[in-house]
Amino acid sequence: MIVGGSSLSDVDRRVLDILANQLLVNKTELVRKLGSNGVGTSLDKLMNMGFVDKVESLGICYVITQQGIRAIKGDS
Repeated sequence: MIVGGSSLSDVDRRVLDILANQLLVNKTELVRKLGSNGVGTSLDKLMNMGFVDKVESLGICYVITQQGIRAIKGDS
């Protein structure tokens, strides 16, 4: 999937799908669900694209943004 000139990898898409379903997830949970291969890089990329934000809630967690939701629905 290409969004705004950048393509989303399979890991990027899976991270967005998990965040869309769970809304608030920490990195450990993502690694547990996806394996450690590329999760950190994917989170950095998705934050730079504006699809994911980092928040403090009993530690660092990640949330999907409205732009991220539109991207996985194909509206962006």
